[in-house]
Amino acid sequence: AMVAPKSGAMRLALVLCLLVDAQAVSRLRNFKPLTHDHEAAAQLAMLARSEEGRAELQGRVASLMANGYFTSLIENTAQAEADQEAQGDGFTIAFVPQNSSVYNPDKSSTFKVVPHQAFMLGYADNTHLKGFQANDIVQLGDYYDFANFGAVTDCNSPDFNDVDGIVGFGLPSPPPAQPAPAPSTSIMPGMAPSGAPPATLPMPLLFSLTKEESDEGSKVQKLERRAFSFLSTDKKAEIQLGGFDPDAIEGQMFLTPSISPHDYSVVAVSLKYGDTELLQFKPTDPRLRYVPAIMDSGTSCLVMPDSDLNGLIHNKPFSTWKSIVGDTTHPKEKKDFTLNIAGREFVIPYDSWFLDDSNQSCVQPAPPGFPGLLVGDVFFRRFLVMFDLQHYPQSVVIGIGKQKPDYQPLDFYGKAKKLQFEKRQVNISKAPPGYSVSFASDEIPVYNQLETQYFMNISVGTPRQNFTVIFDTGSSVFGIFTKCIPNAPSYGRCVFGGGPKGDSTLLIEGAVFVLSVSIGLCVVGILINMWVRKKHEESVRQAQNKSKNSSGSAYSTDMLNQYYTQVP
Repeated sequence: AMVAPKSGAMRLALVLCLLVDAQAVSRLRNFKPLTHDHEAAAQLAMLARSEEGRAELQGRVASLMANGYFTSLIENTAQAEADQEAQGDGFTIAFVPQNSSVYNPDKSSTFKVVPHQAFMLGYADNTHLKGFQANDIVQLGDYYDFANFGAVTDCNSPDFNDVDGIVGFGLPSPPPAQPAPAPSTSIMPGMAPSGAPPATLPMPLLFSLTKEESDEGSKVQKLERRAFSFLSTDKKAEIQLGGFDPDAIEGQMFLTPSISPHDYSVVAVSLKYGDTELLQFKPTDPRLRYVPAIMDSGTSCLVMPDSDLNGLIHNKPFSTWKSIVGDTTHPKEKKDFTLNIAGREFVIPYDSWFLDDSNQSCVQPAPPGFPGLLVGDVFFRRFLVMFDLQHYPQSVVIGIGKQKPDYQPLDFYGKAKKLQFEKRQVNISKAPPGYSVSFASDEIPVYNQLETQYFMNISVGTPRQNFTVIFDTGSSVFGIFTKCIPNAPSYGRCVFGGGPKGDSTLLIEGAVFVLSVSIGLCVVGILINMWVRKKHEESVRQAQNKSKNSSGSAYSTDMLNQYYTQVP
C-alpha cells in the first residue's frame, strides 16, 4: 500500500517573488504590534474580490518575501542539485507495476494521441512519471466527456504501488513567464537545452467535466456548475460535485474569496495555540497583517512558518508552538488551534492534529521561503470546504462549514449518490457581489488511507476501463498508468507493458524543464529544495515505522516539480 505519511512531506518549495519595494520593506520594520481587528480582517478579504485588490495583496507579500531572498534561492538550488546527485534513486522498496490497473489505448475506440505533447513529472524524492498526452472519454460519477491527460508509461516510485494514477482538482498552473533555464543532468538526464518552446499543461479534469456554452445540444453528460466540496472523517472521505450538501454542515457556511488565481489561498490573520498568538504581526496597517493559507488535501498536517517572514512578524510561529508543547510526541499542553480566516475563527481540536495511532503531532514547519500556512487534512476532518470556480479566472470562492458530528460520508466500496434539493433557505455569510450559492448534485466516495492520502475511482475510454487514483486539491495533475503502443510517442521505459513505443526523439528535442508551480501569492518559477526533505527525513521515517503500512520514501502529491514538454 502506498503510504508515506504526509506529516513530513509538505510543499518543499522556494518562492521567487516579484520586485522588491525597498521603501515598503523599510516601513514594515518600523511598525509596532497591534491587536487583531476582526472588521479589518473582513475588509482585507474583500480586496480579493476585485482584480485591483488581488494585485495589491500579491504585491504586498511579494515585497516582503523578496528582501534578501534571491541570493538564498541560488545557494539552495546548488545545494539541491548536489543532494540529488549524491542521493540517487533512494528507494528501499521496489515499485511493482503489476499491482496497478493499466489503461490500454488499443482497447478504446475513442482514444487519440494529443499531437506533439509529452507528459513528464519529477518529484523531490526522485520519483518520475513519464509518457505522452492522450485524449479520451473520462467519467467521474455520472459525468463524462473527452479530456486530455497524461498517459504515464514509466514510473519508478513505490509510493504509486497499488494505485493507477493521480487526479488533481487544483486550479490550473500558470504558464511560465519566460523560458526556463536548462535543467541539470543530475535532476533529469536527457532534457533538452534552453531555448525550447514554452510548455503547455492539460486543464484539470473538473474543467473538462463542466458545461460550457459550446456543449449545448451535445450528448455528453456534464456538471452544471464548476464547483465541488471535500470533507473527511477519521475513516472516510467524500467529494460533493456542483456545490455543497447543506445536510453535511451545521451552522453558517462562511464564504471568502481566494486571493490567488492559481492556489486555493485565503487570508489568514491569526493562528493561536490555546491563548498564545503564533502570528505576532509587526505592521500596524491592517492590510499587511496577514499571511496566505492554502487549503490543500494533499498535505496531512498544519504547516506554519519557522521564521519571522523577513520581518513581517516578531516571532517564529513553529518554534513558539514547540516551546509550549515540548516533546511533540507527548505534548505538555494539549490545546486546540484557532485559525482566523478573513475574520472568522475555526477551531482545530487537539484530537484532530495529534495522531494517536502513530503518536505524532501533525504540525510541521514550513520550508524556508514559504510565505504562509498550508492547511491540510487536520482541517478537512472537521470542516467541509467548498471550492467554487464558477467565475474562474475572475474569481474563486471558498466556502467553509462545520461538519455535522453525525454526518456519514459514502462508503468507498459503494456507489456515487445523486442529490436533489428543493429550493431552501441556507445560512451563509455575506456573499461576494453577484454570487449565488450552489447545492451539490452528486456525492462521490473517496477512500481515506490512514488519514494520509485519498483515493477515488474514475473510468477512461470506450468501453470503460476503471482506475483508482490519488485525489488532491493542491495539484492540477491528471495522469493514468498506460500501456505503450506503436502509434504513440513516449519518453522513458514501458514499465506497464506494450511496445514497441513510438519515436521519442522529437519529444526529447522539444523538451523543456518547466519551473512553474504556483505557491501562495508569488506565482513565478521555483526550484525544489532537496535539503528541506533531508531535514524532515528522520521524523518522517519514525512516523512511517509506527504506521501499519509504510514505504521508504517521503512522497506526497504536492512535493512535485513539474515537467511538461511541447514540440513544434
